[in-house]
Amino acid sequence: MWGHSIAMSSSPPVIQIEHIHKSFGGVHALIDVQMEVYAGEVHAHLGENGAGKSTLIKTMTGVYQPDRGEIYLRGDPVHLRNFGRK
Repeated sequence: MWGHSIAMSSSPPVIQIEHIHKSFGGVHALIDVQMEVYAGEVHAHLGENGAGKSTLIKTMTGVYQPDRGEIYLRGDPVHLRNFGRK
């Protein structure tokens, strides 16, 4: 069914985002973002310019470090780092 997702597994999400916050100076780009993605799911991030879509993806991939919150990969906490890439 389009636009509907049911986790059919008892395994943990492939990626889980919990209470992520990211600010740039006085601009709060992400405030308490939470998300779970299970194997086989497809997600889309939609929103207006400046809504935080790119910031979320860059935080999930280690380009940016979250100010607060945790990222889990298959249930294990991860701390992704951007090793000098710009």
